[in-house]
Amino acid sequence: MQTITFSRKELYDLVWKEPLSKLANRFKISDNGLRKICKRMNIPLPPMGHWQKVQYGHRVTLISLPEKYTGKNEVTLDERGLNDIVPESPKAILQRITEEIERTSGLSFKVNDRLTKPDTLISSTVSYYQNLKWYRKTHRGEYPNRKDVLDINVSEDNEYRAFLIMDTIIKLLRVRKHDVIARFRETVAVIYGEEIKIRIREKQSVADAKKTLGRTFNLFTGELIFVIGDYNKKEFRDSAEKLENKISAIVAYLEYHGNIKKEERIRWEIRRKEEERKEQIRREFIEKQDREVKKFKTLFLQAVRHNQANILRTYVQTVDANTIKNGKLTEEYASWKIWAENKISWYDPLTNGSAPLLTNYHKSNIFKELLQEWQW
Repeated sequence: MQTITFSRKELYDLVWKEPLSKLANRFKISDNGLRKICKRMNIPLPPMGHWQKVQYGHRVTLISLPEKYTGKNEVTLDERGLNDIVPESPKAILQRITEEIERTSGLSFKVNDRLTKPDTLISSTVSYYQNLKWYRKTHRGEYPNRKDVLDINVSEDNEYRAFLIMDTIIKLLRVRKHDVIARFRETVAVIYGEEIKIRIREKQSVADAKKTLGRTFNLFTGELIFVIGDYNKKEFRDSAEKLENKISAIVAYLEYHGNIKKEERIRWEIRRKEEERKEQIRREFIEKQDREVKKFKTLFLQAVRHNQANILRTYVQTVDANTIKNGKLTEEYASWKIWAENKISWYDPLTNGSAPLLTNYHKSNIFKELLQEWQW
């Protein structure tokens, strides 16, 4: 644990640099306690919505530190040690996000009794269900196109209520700089760039199911459920408190879940890039190793060829000495000697002469089979 003394100006800079909740986690003090200290020292705090604007890159207005102040000019805070810092629980994070959203001015969480300037996705969804009812009733025309239709599965009695709830949530998400996309039989909220499935369904009762013509149909119960996610899903249900009163909690959970997915994706991207970096290093090493082996093999083969060329030279010199000694110098021998010396010059990597009927391939492979036979 470390004790740090801040001047009034330093504390002012600190509370405008980080939210009080983060500072409270860093120091052994509650955010409310820190707020009281700032009030005593006449230090202005960021207004509601400030950190949201910072998060989305909007311009913010800083409130200057008042010069007229005659009180205590320093404050001492105890910084938490690594073992003292307790990670914020999911429940606390959700509560903090919910409170932040509810404090943001200009946001309305009230679900109206009627659709007023509905979102385009709501308009297309309403139109689809109206056309679907007309088609089922008349069996005329084409089956309605399910384009930009939200994932809503409720009884006809609860359709309008579901539209009102979804319209309120979508508008709030858009104000919070998020997005909602309706695909074929799937709706996703795009939170911090991450897609999260959302839908509204109505609970169906199996116990109260009725049979018609030998078939069983589940009955709608009137209880609406807002579903977030797919496999590890979170559900907000009608209870003593209706869905209409849980809008801020729904939006807060979406932001919380979106942030988790974003952090997971970033961590995955970091791991993937690190694995790619290691793989690139491995491939480059193998390529470098292969080049080194190839160069060394070439060196070895050249040394072998040079040694073999010297063996051939020694042989030709011996034949020449014997031929002269025995007095058998003929035109045929002279022609053979010239041919032999030419081929030795071609084969020796130090002279690298020319041989019209032979190529570099022959230099490397002409004795391969013979050498393999010698190995046996």
